Amino acid sequence: MYKLQLVPNVSVGPFVFGMEQAEVHAMMKREFGSEQDPLVERRFPVYESEYYDNLNVRLEYKEGKLITVYFIDNIKERFIEIHFGGVKIWPRTKKKFASIFGRDIFEDDLGVLYHKEYSLIAGWDGQINKLIVGQEGYCAEMLESIQLFFAASSLSKGMSRSECRKLMERQPEISDDGRTDIYRHGFIEPDVISLAYDPDDLLLTVTQLLPDGQVVNLVG
Repeated sequence: MYKLQLVPNVSVGPFVFGMEQAEVHAMMKREFGSEQDPLVERRFPVYESEYYDNLNVRLEYKEGKLITVYFIDNIKERFIEIHFGGVKIWPRTKKKFASIFGRDIFEDDLGVLYHKEYSLIAGWDGQINKLIVGQEGYCAEMLESIQLFFAASSLSKGMSRSECRKLMERQPEISDDGRTDIYRHGFIEPDVISLAYDPDDLLLTVTQLLPDGQVVNLVG
């Protein structure tokens, strides 16, 4: 069992955010004796993830630099413990994890726990649970993305512009022709939500532009 120390927003054990991929590969061999070729997945043009099944760890990169480490807790194969401030924080039950961080934890509608200051995201799904440790700002961005998505999805065609802006709860950019409100967010996984209005300022469509260039219609 490997015991790793968490330094929030900086590192978890030998995984240091901002490391180049080649540095990570050398570290994996040095620290964990990992000679295997990881399972590699391309997500978006600038994103790549690697999965090491000998540790149940997934590493995510942006433009070749480490931004997150996913610790996957399969109770039949436990390889890593994570400690912070003299306390083991992972693997833990949901109740214990929440009690460790107390009021600083946010829980979403799906029961996932977030710690914005420390960039931690923890989820429990039966036998396989997951802790995501991210670089500074990662958790805050994920929460903002979720909140904006659900706000935009709750809108209805024909709503007034003032009603929509109230529900979106942030100031938009406005298109050159004045008919579209634009909500840009995210530096790790940037996307754009656009609300288009008719000449009477009634909502026509809501679309989301994802980092891979895909456009998703949310309303209309």
